[in-house]
Amino acid sequence: MEAESLSLAARCSGMAFFACAFFLAALGAVLFLVRRWPWCSCHVCRAYLSGSWAKDFTNLGDWYAHLLRESPTGTVHVHVLGCTVTANPANVEYMLKTNFDNFPKGKPFATVLGDLLGGGIFNVDGDAWRHQRKMASLELGSVNVRCYAFNIIAQELESRLMPVLAEAADTGRVLDLQDVFRRFAFDTICKISFGLDPGCLSSETPSMSRFADAFDRASRLCAMRGAAASPLVWKLKRLLNVGSERELRRNIALVDELAAAMIRQRRKLGVANDSHDLLSRFMSSSSSDTHDDKYLRDIVVSFLLAGRDTVSSALTTLFMLLSHNPGAAAAMRAEAAAAATRTTAGRGPRSRTGTSRACTTRTPCCTRTCASSRPSSSTPSSAPPPTCCPTAPTSPPARA
Repeated sequence: MEAESLSLAARCSGMAFFACAFFLAALGAVLFLVRRWPWCSCHVCRAYLSGSWAKDFTNLGDWYAHLLRESPTGTVHVHVLGCTVTANPANVEYMLKTNFDNFPKGKPFATVLGDLLGGGIFNVDGDAWRHQRKMASLELGSVNVRCYAFNIIAQELESRLMPVLAEAADTGRVLDLQDVFRRFAFDTICKISFGLDPGCLSSETPSMSRFADAFDRASRLCAMRGAAASPLVWKLKRLLNVGSERELRRNIALVDELAAAMIRQRRKLGVANDSHDLLSRFMSSSSSDTHDDKYLRDIVVSFLLAGRDTVSSALTTLFMLLSHNPGAAAAMRAEAAAAATRTTAGRGPRSRTGTSRACTTRTPCCTRTCASSRPSSSTPSSAPPPTCCPTAPTSPPARA
């Protein structure tokens, strides 16, 4: 009897294995057809579905930028995604200013980033967005918070970033500036947001911390969701917990674990009246029934996402432009030295902030940097049909 039971169990296991293998093969065929099926005959959709754009461009954003430059109206339509990509100033003003309330982020965007950002400011609309926007403006506009952030950045510059750059200059070692600036930005934004130091840029911990590494991978995998040919692709992978969705779930779990540990530590230490990090200030300014751990986690993770990639991208672009314009670099150095000399007698964060404001060459350089390469490459919006923008897309109409 026992032998028959074992034989039956073995047969069931074998059948389950072959059924699973058949299901995965069928899933692969479906995904292949989803990727290759010519849903639209226009060159934009064919290039997107076949992935042929990757032969000439390293990422989807560069390909979109190329299409927008080629378009007379700065607008193209990707029919298979049902979306319009525009860089036309009239359209941007219409969506983000004139009719802002009619263009929320929408459920598709919130679903793509929901596992990572949750209910943070970059993933919500309506009253929830207005509430977090109001709180963020209030806290970030505070003189104490701005001075606190300025001191943290100055400390990171003097104790970590400058020694790394000086050592590379002395030894002739080649640095990946974008990676260095990403570590620098993550250290500073974690200090400003949590009041804790991940030590990504310190010489003792040359590799990025577990939290930073998991956050980086989770952000990249969420971006891959948005680039999928159809939401069905990544939703099916998430349901089956396979491939990139399995890795994403693992990294988000690590982000949640470490963020929860930081919040517990902050609760245990208590929120002091003189604490200026964003976590402490949100905990002290929120009512007791709203600042649960999930709420705080979503807010702070959103600030981490906003502060890390934007700062590193802007700094990298600025130094690239300065390397091509040595005259501007020399003018900035001379101006900074002159401003520092004028305020040598001053002490404290207020005088140091005044020093940076005295640099008039810096402002147009930074403005030019942001104009030539936006730190945030896109702002997704959605609207219920029918919606008409000032300019129409120039892509050929979708095939019936």
